[in-house]
Amino acid sequence: MKFTNKLIGFIIFCVLSSVGVVLLGGGVSLRGLAIETQKQNISRLIDVMDEQLAMEDSEPRFAFWLPELLRAHSVLQLSVEKNGIVSYDFRALTPDTFAVNSFLKEYHFELKANSDFKAKVVMLSPYYAMEYPPELLTGVGSGLVIALFGLVIAIRLLKKGMYGAELLSTRSYKILNGDHLKVAVGSESEWPKATSRAFDKLIADLEDTKQERSRFDSYMRTNAFVDASTGIGNRDFFLNQLEAMLSDPGVIAGTIIKIELYELSQLNYDHGVASVDEMVKSVSELLSKFVDRFTDSVLARYRGDQFIILLPRITGPESEIVMKQLYKLLTRVGLSTPVDCDELFYTGVAIYNYGEEAEEVLENVDQALKIAVLQGCSGWFLYEQDEQTPVYAKGTVRWRGLFEQTFKNNAFHYEQQLILSMADNQVLGHEIYPRLQDENNEWVHAGVFLPMAEKCGVLKRIDRLTVEHAISIIETSEPIACGINLDIQSYLDKRFMRAVYLDIIRLPAALRSLLYFEIHEYQINRNLEMLLEPVKNLKALGCCIAVDMVGQDVVDSSYIKKLNVDVIKIHPSLVRDLHKRQINQLAIRSILGGTVNLATSVVAVGVESKGEWDALNKLGVYGAQGYFCNKVSVLAEP
Repeated sequence: MKFTNKLIGFIIFCVLSSVGVVLLGGGVSLRGLAIETQKQNISRLIDVMDEQLAMEDSEPRFAFWLPELLRAHSVLQLSVEKNGIVSYDFRALTPDTFAVNSFLKEYHFELKANSDFKAKVVMLSPYYAMEYPPELLTGVGSGLVIALFGLVIAIRLLKKGMYGAELLSTRSYKILNGDHLKVAVGSESEWPKATSRAFDKLIADLEDTKQERSRFDSYMRTNAFVDASTGIGNRDFFLNQLEAMLSDPGVIAGTIIKIELYELSQLNYDHGVASVDEMVKSVSELLSKFVDRFTDSVLARYRGDQFIILLPRITGPESEIVMKQLYKLLTRVGLSTPVDCDELFYTGVAIYNYGEEAEEVLENVDQALKIAVLQGCSGWFLYEQDEQTPVYAKGTVRWRGLFEQTFKNNAFHYEQQLILSMADNQVLGHEIYPRLQDENNEWVHAGVFLPMAEKCGVLKRIDRLTVEHAISIIETSEPIACGINLDIQSYLDKRFMRAVYLDIIRLPAALRSLLYFEIHEYQINRNLEMLLEPVKNLKALGCCIAVDMVGQDVVDSSYIKKLNVDVIKIHPSLVRDLHKRQINQLAIRSILGGTVNLATSVVAVGVESKGEWDALNKLGVYGAQGYFCNKVSVLAEP
């Protein structure tokens, strides 16, 4: 009721001020009128004296009767002078003469008939010793009571009338605070009605615009990176993902699989395009379910008759096992078109290693596909090359031993990667990643050992240590934002999150906002409803939420608003050679468009060249993270 209280206070002030000014003005006027009346009465006595002085008697006649009259008029002194000589002097001395000095009034007169005579009169003020009986104040008191009663009634009516305006004002403040969805429809009591209806319409139009923009952004990204027929990634999408994997030190090696539907054009001719399209969609759905079993896997339609699969961290014997499973699946696929599966699918397989060129990897898998076609009968072929032995090739037992030894010695180390502002190159914060050393004292990247930690069941322990390390950095180092990336299962584990909340609570409130919890976008898309509670609790404690891997998949961006996301981090696949790829620039523009009118910053991850930096800066990205911005430094556990 701030608005109404201010208005009522102003009205009360105005009314009381007006009443006070009227009473003060009336009192001053009455005082002046009383004094003027007193002066006129004395002036008449002076006129009588003037007439008697003109008779030229030895002693003025008024000397006999004037003293009593002067006393009756509360005159304390009367002197008549001529040329400085006192002709008549009257003084009425009383015991309290000195006590009434402040109530004395002095008048000077020049006699009309005797112009050389001057009279001086000193008398008591007309208000001296005046009594104020209650009946005399009845009129003024009644007027004041009526005025105050009217004021109270007016205030009550004003409050009742302004209640609707207060509701509208409260609604306005909620809109300004970003809670317009909670007040999308106003109360019937809001006033003015037209303004309330205007708010309703504007909020509804705003939501429609945001939804339309979200649909448009999704449409842009979908048309840029998604195959229209099957709904999976297209060639551009796959190439982006492949180049990002080849430059990710956390993925030392992996498997790439290319599946060709042999003589698809002939099938279109024999069975019709519509029938063959249904067959292709069935194969696409089958492959989608197959690759969902693998972490960070990628499925795309490379061209009309080819599908391509990217399986990070799958190498050697595992690749052969996967291919046998896939081959068995493809031979049993149910197709509406009468086609012999034994003559339909040919598959080429190649192993890629970190740092290889994308063209070389694709050339290897194409060579494997050609050999598979030459072999005939829907076969598959694995391209053999000098394969590096990845560090994660060791068995689960050896990994478990390495983890236990690292936990025992408290030997986890952390690397940090700074995030710079695109505008002025100032440090915005940093993101930390765990690292460990294997038996040969070689550093193992988080992207390598975290998947193995998940298999060994120790990933939550590592996440717990990461949270503790981030909090210790914030407490002991220069205050700077710190981002930590936890596994989705850690966020969904209530017991784990309760321990995290307790760690955060012991931080001063001013430092909590420096802690950024990062979540993968594709995990948000799959677990949005379950993430609402932990994210809400983290935000309530003062922490910030960041979403990484944005753009790796085409998903609905409405989660930005639902989770009140502070930072979104663009996936490196969109950043790689951005200055050369218009379609990637279009995708980033659509991501930026999803944050319009929101307090969400956009950071690009994987910036490795000045051309990428300049292109991102031109697009209006807020910050950048990558090896071009800074070198990764390893921080020992304190």
